[in-house]
Amino acid sequence: MDNPRVLLLHGVGHRRPPGHWLWWLAEQLRTARIPVQYPQMPDPDDPDPEAWAAVAEAELGMLTAGEGTTIVIAHSLGTVLWAHIAESLPAHLLPSRVALVSPATRPRWSEAAPKFADITLGPLSSLPTLIVGRTEDPARTVPLAELADAWGAPSVEIPGEGHLTPADGHGAFPGALAWVLGGPAESWAGAVVEN
Repeated sequence: MDNPRVLLLHGVGHRRPPGHWLWWLAEQLRTARIPVQYPQMPDPDDPDPEAWAAVAEAELGMLTAGEGTTIVIAHSLGTVLWAHIAESLPAHLLPSRVALVSPATRPRWSEAAPKFADITLGPLSSLPTLIVGRTEDPARTVPLAELADAWGAPSVEIPGEGHLTPADGHGAFPGALAWVLGGPAESWAGAVVEN
């Protein structure tokens, strides 16, 4: 992958804990001198979609101002945020690749983030998007492949259950790093480190 630049979008209740795979990935990317933005979204316990969208767009703007391939990796409610803003972004902010990891579905995200309850999700077919998740995920009410089909995107299913958080026993995610560095979609499936 030529000069990747990465934006990481977290989910509800997230305060960038060091045990989370997003934190681990950000540290790995920084160590490799790969530009990465891992913003703390405002009010993570009661997120507002417009406030989160403003942060995501500003962070994306900083990344796309440089040279390289822009990649977005969103987790949980971050996937909902991305699906909400992606189609309305100006062309210069569009990333080259997107991974939506452990996507939340209605009514789960509405319960966790009431201000997100009425947002609309755009189609993702015009962006190179990959859907990644466990076989079973408490934040998702439909099979991963069905959700990916609805978004017109390929999916990678990781055997097992959980939402890919430290609370579920998930830690470092070498497959995510491999994918950022140009590995195939299947990179995601092979490497989740259990805490």
